[in-house]
Amino acid sequence: MKYMRHLKYLITGTGRCGTVYMARFLTSLGIHCGHESIFDWRGYRWAEMKLNGEKLPLECSFASSLSLIDGKWIPEPPWIDVDQIVAESSYMAVPFLGDPILKDVPVIHVVRNPMRVINSFCNYLGYFQSEKGSNSYEQFIYRHLPELQKPMTPYDRAALFYVLWNELVEDKASFFHRIEDDPDLLLGFLNKSGEYYNNTKINSQAKSGKRFVREDIQSVEIGQRLLRKCRQYGYPEGVMLT
Repeated sequence: MKYMRHLKYLITGTGRCGTVYMARFLTSLGIHCGHESIFDWRGYRWAEMKLNGEKLPLECSFASSLSLIDGKWIPEPPWIDVDQIVAESSYMAVPFLGDPILKDVPVIHVVRNPMRVINSFCNYLGYFQSEKGSNSYEQFIYRHLPELQKPMTPYDRAALFYVLWNELVEDKASFFHRIEDDPDLLLGFLNKSGEYYNNTKINSQAKSGKRFVREDIQSVEIGQRLLRKCRQYGYPEGVMLT
């Protein structure tokens, strides 16, 4: 007999926005939340099989098991029992939010300062450098946002991704959370209290060299769209928060 896994919550956003932190935050509250355990670059059918009880391994992403200490990535002890997963945190769930597989699952839309998201994607991960994805994760994004395959600069492409990917979430979200904000309202939404995991810097990278600023965007239209999104989400316009 197959075990049907029903998700209590789904956390999603753009990636580089705090999905690792959110998985560990919920898990610390007793809501075992995987990170890219159900939804990854393999897409809808892969997630469906996992939720429908197919004999596929459940595991959390490599990134969620590391901490950056003194400039070095250090493996951490296991932080979750994957057999108890009842929630998922993954930016790769976004294209499937309207599908039956996620019917009635509350969606938590998590966002981060767009300056930091774009900087991290372009200057650390090296994403959005060309019209073709350089790895399976980037190719996943391009499959679902073919607009990104047009000629443009990496920063323009990353900014357009930020706008469009978040817009796919907005009208399907049950709760909106900025990763920089105090989690009191989120705790209320989850009906939880007490101590919780609070390292919002988990999986964050500080890298010397060029840092993205809004003036780096060449397309006037994309720049205006990003500016409107900054205002909508309450971020200082074009400011990299400390």
